[in-house]
Amino acid sequence: MAPALAALVVGTVLDRRFEPFGTAGWVAGLVAFAAGSILLGFRRPAFANLALAAALAAGGGAYHHFRWFDVAADDLAAGVGRASRPAWMRGHVEEVSGLRRRDGRSPGDDSRARTRFFLRIDAIHDGSGFRPTSGRAEVFVQGDRSDLVAGQPVQVAGRLSLADGPLNPGEFDRRAFLRAQGVRLTMGVDEPSGVMDDPDGDWSWGAGWLGALRTWSRDRLVEGLDPQVAALASALVLGRRDEIDAEVDDAFATTGTTHLLAVSGLQLQVLAWALGMTLVLVGVPRGLRYALVAIAAVWYAMIVGWSPSVTRSMVMTVSFCAALGTSRQARPADALALAGTLTLLFNPAFLFDVGCQLSFLAVVALFWLSTPASRLLAAAYGRIFGPPDALDELESWSRPNVARVREFLGRQVGQLALASVVVWGVAAPLSALRFHLFSPVGVLLNVPLVPLTSAALLAGALKLTMATVGLTPAAWLLGRLVGMLLGLSEIVVKWGAAIPWGHWYTPGPTPEAVLVFYALLGVAAYLMHVGPRRGDPPRALRGARGLAWALTFAWCLPCWIFSGVGRAPATLEGEVLAVGHGLAVVLRTPEGKTFLYDCGRMDDPGVGRRIIAPALWSRGVSRIDSVFLSHADQDHFNGLPDLLDRFAVGEVVVAPDFAGPGNPAATGLLREIEARGVPLRTLAAPTTWLSGTTRFEAIHPPAGWTPEAADNARSLVIDVSHQGRRLLLTGDLERDGLAELLAKPEPRPPIDLLLAPHHGGRAANPPELYEWSRPRLVAVSQKPPAVGAADALTPLEAGDIVLLRTWKVGAILLQWSPEGIVARGFLDLERRTEGRPGWSG
Repeated sequence: MAPALAALVVGTVLDRRFEPFGTAGWVAGLVAFAAGSILLGFRRPAFANLALAAALAAGGGAYHHFRWFDVAADDLAAGVGRASRPAWMRGHVEEVSGLRRRDGRSPGDDSRARTRFFLRIDAIHDGSGFRPTSGRAEVFVQGDRSDLVAGQPVQVAGRLSLADGPLNPGEFDRRAFLRAQGVRLTMGVDEPSGVMDDPDGDWSWGAGWLGALRTWSRDRLVEGLDPQVAALASALVLGRRDEIDAEVDDAFATTGTTHLLAVSGLQLQVLAWALGMTLVLVGVPRGLRYALVAIAAVWYAMIVGWSPSVTRSMVMTVSFCAALGTSRQARPADALALAGTLTLLFNPAFLFDVGCQLSFLAVVALFWLSTPASRLLAAAYGRIFGPPDALDELESWSRPNVARVREFLGRQVGQLALASVVVWGVAAPLSALRFHLFSPVGVLLNVPLVPLTSAALLAGALKLTMATVGLTPAAWLLGRLVGMLLGLSEIVVKWGAAIPWGHWYTPGPTPEAVLVFYALLGVAAYLMHVGPRRGDPPRALRGARGLAWALTFAWCLPCWIFSGVGRAPATLEGEVLAVGHGLAVVLRTPEGKTFLYDCGRMDDPGVGRRIIAPALWSRGVSRIDSVFLSHADQDHFNGLPDLLDRFAVGEVVVAPDFAGPGNPAATGLLREIEARGVPLRTLAAPTTWLSGTTRFEAIHPPAGWTPEAADNARSLVIDVSHQGRRLLLTGDLERDGLAELLAKPEPRPPIDLLLAPHHGGRAANPPELYEWSRPRLVAVSQKPPAVGAADALTPLEAGDIVLLRTWKVGAILLQWSPEGIVARGFLDLERRTEGRPGWSG
């Protein structure tokens, strides 16, 4: 099976990366190579095998292209663009993913709720009536609609668009994530009333019974549990993570133990083992026993959802059950290859899912590296303490039962610790690449957490069983046990997250470095399993093994230590990140310094971790030398706490009178900065300083300027100059502050790039500002406007000024040169201006 899997993987990767053919082209290749394999089969077997491999690769490419690129003729996604538009649709609820609550916009405000569900679209209203169509959409409702159930026919009125891809470097690609599930559309609904019952619609019983089963299972599982523990139980047993507290979720993530919280292969294997042992004790015959375990594995995978790791584990469980139930030898390599093949057939997009990749890596590590590692440790122990004495082994059988149990438990803990080290070491490079996180504390925490969460999983499953058969007292007692185990697990994880050395964030190695690491690791693992099965291996083989492992470990040094070295730009570079209604501007100097001007987004303090941090890591940044906060509006600073968690920050710089008694959020931020020991500096105009070859000048506000002015008017305005080319950062400058700026002499030479104040708002962008600054380029950080809306910047697009909007082109990437500032959108919506150095694609 391994060669067939390799061929399918090659075809899938080729189609995703290069898309050389359409589905028909791939199918034609499949037919041609298959025919060639048959014709060559008797005369030239070697060429026939190559042709068969090519046919399988073509089949993999065709299947991936059909699932990933092809869209049905009546699919609504074929005629919808990135810009949202009003839509009124009919369909049925496929799955209700959950209800999330978040804090109010300001301290003391009521919390807000948002409901997320998936909609199978049946028809769309075209102005005269509903027209049949198809498609799937992810729907977000502002409000509580937890009353929705799977299979329910509904009408939905809101704003429809294609799912957004990343707008910034390093940003998570949610469009690809949804596309892998067959979802290409998103819809926003402003009010709970925007989702209505459809009296003329038909229930989808296929989705309905499964959704009802999942809802019933969740309700029975969490019944009687503390709300926080209930969220953990729902995630652990049923894979529903939407309700987990953000702090707890972060603790699991930073300690590298998220796999214990999400439903994965580990959970399925624990349940399969427990069921198998129970059937053995009951006396169920061998064949029936393995058949029941296989059926239970498929049933559980169907209930929790076919995630990549669950699919892999289910296939391997069924494969082993089929082999053992028929008294055949189950080879791990064949089972793993079969699992990989069936996983790709289930969904070829799983190949590119990091969870799927980590799941297979963990199994490979356990099957092929744990035993050599155990032998190595045993050999090292023998060299240090000498070989085991036969009399000592004989004496161990006469020890008291308590001592023997203690010795057995010690061996089990040692084996678990060794497995944790091996799996962590194999997965660490990929985790650093995809999550930018290095969590050695996870090796330690896995030792107590694996038994704790496994016991909680079994107790939760048994609680469901007791509730199903009506044994309420037993279910109540099991619920207490689940709560105790998960509460203890939470304590352990939070303790691990608080250890200073337990984890740290990193830009991570490059993809090429990770590929080389796994190639070297594969060679080293292969060499450990070749050679004589008994006796010492030949000297040459021992030398080859040592060299392979030395190269593997040596390769880690440049991957980790020098992950951010050598990525400093040749000239001043920057990005105006696409953060919606907010602002974040990154500047990186040729000398390796990094500066950040603002770091916030309205109603979204997670912008620091989701957008700004990945953008910095993608450029190899691990330290921010200065963070400038223009003023005390949350959409300009609320991402800073997450950045302080993830980066070394040299200082935070604010304007005079940054926070007052009427702004508790800003006051709290300053307290947090001081508590973390980060220097806090006040900057007033006029102040000029140099960072290498880059000149900075604060030109507003002056010291002691109008303390009663609004926060926006006191925005910190900074002029950044490099190679004679200038960028003016303006924050939300308006009203009195804008008048103060325009009263200054016109800049000489003129501004090359102006950051439009206050997200392009009319009051902050009068024509006088552009007459005064005479910019060649204007960048504006803003969210998409309402359909048909225009703002103060619209007239600029008809003139000589090049206008770049982050919602339209994504992050605006800037590069200084003596001829001008070169700017391009992250989305590569290229637009060239003849004879103007201010724009280039």
